[in-house]
Amino acid sequence: MMSPRYLLFASAFLFVTAWMLRAFLPGALWGGVFAVSLWPLYCRLSEHFGRRLPAPALLFTLAFALLILAPLVYVGFEFARLYSAGSDYLAQGASDGLPPPAILAQLPFGDRMVAFWQDQIGHSASLIDAANHLSNGKLTSWLSSAAVQVSSDAVATVVMLVSLFFMLKNGDYIQTHYHTILAHWFTDKGASVVDKGISALRGTINGVVLIGLLEGVLLAVPLVLAGIQSGLLLGLAAGIIGVIPLVMPALILPCIAWLYFNGQTLFAVLTAIDLVIVWLVFENVIKPGIISNAVKVNPFLVLIGLIGGLQMLGPIGLFLGPALVAMATSIAHDLVAPP
Repeated sequence: MMSPRYLLFASAFLFVTAWMLRAFLPGALWGGVFAVSLWPLYCRLSEHFGRRLPAPALLFTLAFALLILAPLVYVGFEFARLYSAGSDYLAQGASDGLPPPAILAQLPFGDRMVAFWQDQIGHSASLIDAANHLSNGKLTSWLSSAAVQVSSDAVATVVMLVSLFFMLKNGDYIQTHYHTILAHWFTDKGASVVDKGISALRGTINGVVLIGLLEGVLLAVPLVLAGIQSGLLLGLAAGIIGVIPLVMPALILPCIAWLYFNGQTLFAVLTAIDLVIVWLVFENVIKPGIISNAVKVNPFLVLIGLIGGLQMLGPIGLFLGPALVAMATSIAHDLVAPP
C-alpha cells in the first residue's frame, strides 16, 4: 500500500501540473468526451477496415477533423461576407447617409422610428457613437476580447484533435485498465456508476447532435427557400444550440418578422409553423425522450441536466450534464435502496 507521504506528494505534483496546463484542459476534456462517444463506431470501423488501413486512429481523427472544420469554414465565409456587407454599409452611411428601411414606416410609432433612424443611425458615425454609448465605451475592448477568444478556441480545437487521436490509439489499453483502477479506488459499485455515466454521455451526444442537425435542417429549409441570406447558417445554429432556453425563437422570430413585412407572408407563416413544431415538439419532447431512453433517466431530469450542465460548465456541460444526472440517480438509488 502506498504511504500517505507519497500520496500527498503525488497529489501536489499532479495539481501543480494540471494548474500549469489548465489552458489546455478544455481541449483535452472535449477530446475525451468525443473519444468516449465515438469509441464504439471507431471499433466497428477498425474491425471492418483495420487490416487495410495503416493508421486507423489517425485516419479516423482526420475524418472527424474534416467533419468539424467544414462547418467552421462555412461559418467563416459567412462572417467574412457579412463583414464585407457591413463595411460597405458603413462607407455608404459615412458618405451619403442611409435611408430608413421601408419596414419602419409599417411598424407602430413608425414616424418616430423613422425620425430616430434619420437622426441617430442614418450616418455610420452616429451608429458607431450609439454603439459605444450603449457599451459604455467598451466596444473596442469587446472586439479585442472576441479576437482573443477565437485564437483560444483554435488552440483548444487542436488540443482536442490531438487528445482524440491518442485516446483512440490507446483505447484498448484504457478500456482494459480503467475499470480495474476505478474498482481499486472506488469499489466495483463506483466503477459501475462511471459505466452508467459513460453510456449516458454517448446517448446524450447522439441525441443532442443528431436531433440538433435535424432541427437545423427543418428550420433552414423555409428560410433558404424564401431567399434569406445565411438562412442555412441561422437554421443550423438554431438547431444545434436550441437547447439553450429561448435561443431558437430569438434566432428565428426576427426572420419571420422580416419575411412578413417584406410581403412574403406565405414563407413567414410556414417558418412560424416550422418553429412551433421544432421548438415545442422536437426540442422539448423528442430530444429529451431520446436521451432519456439512452440514459435511463426521467426526461424532465434529462432536460434539467442539459440546461444545468450548460449553465455550470459551459458548452461541454451540455453533454456532461445528463451524464452527471444519470450517475447521481444511480448513486441515490443505491443509497436509498434496501441492502
